[in-house]
Amino acid sequence: MSRVNSFYVFIFLAFVTLMTVNSFYFKGSSSFLGVTYAKAYKINAEKSGIINNLLVVPGQEVQKGDKLIEVESPQLNLDIQKLRKEIELFKSEKREKKALLDSKIKLLESEKSILKGEIENDIKLIQNEIDLNNKLTQTISKDIPTDSLTALKLQIKSIREKGNLELQGLDIRILDLKQEDEFDQSQIQSKIELANEELEWKLREERRLNKFATFSGVIENVYVKEGEEVEAFTSLVSINPKHPTSVVGYLVGKKERDRELGEIVTVKSLEQPQLEIQGKIIGFGAVVELPQIMEKDNSLTTFGLEIFIEIPEDNPLVVGEQIIVK
Repeated sequence: MSRVNSFYVFIFLAFVTLMTVNSFYFKGSSSFLGVTYAKAYKINAEKSGIINNLLVVPGQEVQKGDKLIEVESPQLNLDIQKLRKEIELFKSEKREKKALLDSKIKLLESEKSILKGEIENDIKLIQNEIDLNNKLTQTISKDIPTDSLTALKLQIKSIREKGNLELQGLDIRILDLKQEDEFDQSQIQSKIELANEELEWKLREERRLNKFATFSGVIENVYVKEGEEVEAFTSLVSINPKHPTSVVGYLVGKKERDRELGEIVTVKSLEQPQLEIQGKIIGFGAVVELPQIMEKDNSLTTFGLEIFIEIPEDNPLVVGEQIIVK
């Protein structure tokens, strides 16, 4: 009988404690308590490399953008040097082909000049003969046979036509050379652009080897040492944010179970109510035991329904403190 009475006494005390906690925390308001959390963020190597320099130690505070670790990849360095050499060779090939084209065109232009000179000289000789015949005709008053003059004029016409055809042939050769060179230059330029794209990609990879803080926080752990060779996806360092990124609230009893996903709430520090920020309910969990920091009586266990709240990274709260949600 005594054992039964003890059981009922325990149940009664537990009920009183639960009601006391509920009354103490909420006092008939629409508030509930919670705790702020921040998940440590691990920075991993994206590819294999060698740790050149460690710039942080555990416990050190860092700001967004601070360099944490310098990493080098010998293979990546080799790839970058090969691509740069390849691009330089392509550019040199372009210059050489352009110089060769200019040389060939100058040679053909010279041939054109020589040909034009020969044509003009041949025509001039025949024209001189025509002029001489005309002078003789005027001097001796004797007509030169018309057929002879016509033949000379036809010869001039023939020389001009033949010369023009040869000049056109040279122009066609020049045009062909230019078109052939244009095609070659475009092919080489395509190779240069492709190599440049690959080089830029490799350089981005090289820049990503060095690790920087993406937010302000405190170094939790450094997992590598200088000179160590690491494989891809190896954890290098972990950072704890200076401020919490989420809140887990606890609904005690049946009160406030009508909260909804997406609901905007006000999150305040329990000890410093002036520190507050807006948050959003993003999920509900299970009925669990309240964290020890929230227990007012360690001899009894209190349970509450988890409610997950997202808060902005830029907030005045600290990790692990009690908050009140309204």
